[in-house]
Amino acid sequence: MKKIRIFSPVYNVANSVERLINEFADVELLIKSHGNELELLLINDNSTDGTREVLDLAAEKYAWLNVSHNEKNIGNAGNIIVGYSWGANSDADIVGCMDADGEHSPYAMIRHLRMIENGECDGISGSIIFPDHNANHNDRNMMRFWGGMQASMAGVDGMFYIQSPGYNLHQRHRVVKALELFRKYEEFFVANTTEAMPRWGMHGIIIHLIAVGTGAHIKAVYLECFGQSPNRTPEKLLLQANAANVHSMMLAKFLPKK
Repeated sequence: MKKIRIFSPVYNVANSVERLINEFADVELLIKSHGNELELLLINDNSTDGTREVLDLAAEKYAWLNVSHNEKNIGNAGNIIVGYSWGANSDADIVGCMDADGEHSPYAMIRHLRMIENGECDGISGSIIFPDHNANHNDRNMMRFWGGMQASMAGVDGMFYIQSPGYNLHQRHRVVKALELFRKYEEFFVANTTEAMPRWGMHGIIIHLIAVGTGAHIKAVYLECFGQSPNRTPEKLLLQANAANVHSMMLAKFLPKK
């Protein structure tokens, strides 16, 4: 039996998170029908819109659903580390994440879990083409350039058109190693630059540390987009691209691809 642990940071999603939970309920049944086990952790980052109440009701309904509530908002980067640490400290075989912004459906997980099980790859990272992107042509080209560069530097199989790293599936033992490397990378970053570490780009850092640090074969997969993240604005895309630039250069020095 394979054990899969997925986490999802959530913030002010009271009006949309039920759809995500309902879709995971379908996925859980499919995974269980194949003799495997799914556990989902929703990390509530001190929401103010009633998200807490929605999550608590759902957790009472589903045994496979766990909910945690942050006493203060720690941001997506902090929640990513919390989520991966939760998975790393479990008995899971596969640890993954899915952002709760409505861009993707959990249904794709069934196919991608099978790819890992069949040995086609060691892990999965999402990439999307966003036809109705809330950004102009130059912004999309900018993200495609940085996505391609990140994929190449991290040794990811395939190119990120517009990277959507909020969807990931990885072998747990590789996540454990990546978290150990991340603590060292934090120290390296502080010691080698006067810049503050960008709060964007945490998913990309973990992908790089898993691929390069553990030698994992990570495959970029295209995902159908069902919504539009609030982070897909020109201003936030620029912040993401700048963070990708900083981290890509620093990670190449910290942990060069062999």
